[in-house]
Amino acid sequence: MLLDAAVLAFIIAAFAGGRVSRVKALDFKAPSLFIFAAMGKMAVAILGARGSSLAPLIGGPINVAAYVFLCAALALNFHLWGMRLAALGVFLNLIVVFANGGAMPVDRDLAVRAGNYALVRLLDSPNYINHKPATPQTKFRPLADVLPLPLLVPRPTFFAPGSIGDVVVTIGACWLIFSALGTFGLGRPEPPEEVPAEDIGEPQV
Repeated sequence: MLLDAAVLAFIIAAFAGGRVSRVKALDFKAPSLFIFAAMGKMAVAILGARGSSLAPLIGGPINVAAYVFLCAALALNFHLWGMRLAALGVFLNLIVVFANGGAMPVDRDLAVRAGNYALVRLLDSPNYINHKPATPQTKFRPLADVLPLPLLVPRPTFFAPGSIGDVVVTIGACWLIFSALGTFGLGRPEPPEEVPAEDIGEPQV
């Protein structure tokens, strides 16, 4: 959902008068921390998806490090309203993840209806630790991946399992895109262009 919404937000921003040249005025800090966090989560997911026994051994510390990087990046960019919303969404997801042993619970039936059979298969794998099946004993179940969130491009259906936190993160990301491109009056105004000294004429008396 996040990628679909980000692409749609960028398209809307472009047609609504947003300009890429305004991105430099966004004051976005430490993008490398977001990259490191994403790489850590992806590494653990890939190891688990391939059935590697390393995933349960090193996945926990890597995931914790990824969350530390992510939280640090969000804190450094908390002056941006979009990041504040994203931070709230991440916090909601972290509540349910840490309350359920470090994995995000997923509604299995919803994943089946969404046609995400790869995820359904991984939910039963002992080496895949990023997600696990939601059960009646799942803590904070309403915050888990139990919502059918819409997709811009069907894969193969028009929805996928997601959480309330995912929705809030997506809204924050779209707000950030609109702010970065100056859409709908969001973001900082562009500084006036400097006029070269030689172009300034003599003052008239």
